[in-house]
Amino acid sequence: MRAAVAEQADLARHRERLTRERERLTRELRQVDDALAATERRLEVLAELAGPTRPSVHPELGSATRQAEADAAPTAAPADDEARPALRGPAIREAAVRALLSQPDRIDALHYRRWYELLIEAGFTVAGKDPVAVFLTQLSRSPLVRKASTPGVYEIDRQAPLRIRHRLERLQAELREVTVAAPGPVELGTVRARRHELDLAISQQERALEEALRVLGDDEAGDRAAAANATR
Repeated sequence: MRAAVAEQADLARHRERLTRERERLTRELRQVDDALAATERRLEVLAELAGPTRPSVHPELGSATRQAEADAAPTAAPADDEARPALRGPAIREAAVRALLSQPDRIDALHYRRWYELLIEAGFTVAGKDPVAVFLTQLSRSPLVRKASTPGVYEIDRQAPLRIRHRLERLQAELREVTVAAPGPVELGTVRARRHELDLAISQQERALEEALRVLGDDEAGDRAAAANATR
């Protein structure tokens, strides 16, 4: 009995060490997944900016090529750039979606370069060394924007709030199941890690839904006001 009790205590300590090691590895794997996802998003942005495969450029012609690309890129009037609000982070995509929704004609899809021009025409600038790349990165992260079938074209997803709500309901239901379940000692680490993942996913979806409703709410309010004016 003493030998069994001693071995049981040793195994309990060993299990605790294994649980901690699994949690550490889970955190590292999650960090690697996040870094990989960010890299893939950046590659997509760069692929959009680069367009079709370009021929190699001799180093001596590099400066001329870069100048030609700079001339082809959309630019705002430099005279009043300093007076324009410089947008950063999520504010870029929110202002971009509002700029498109505010157009007199209903436009749901647009090439990202023309979309960028609309944002500039609306009186904003984008902070960053490469404003167009920063703009495209933020645009691709908007919960209300998705890629269209045409390269470089993005479209407004007006049904995004409904889909985000459904996704939230599924995540919350799974979280309730994980929380209510009574796992054994061996499964506690796995359950704790999954609960943490679900909490992060729920927070992300809640922020996305809040942003989508905030941006679309402005547009819907404008539509209601226009309809009321037309009725009067």
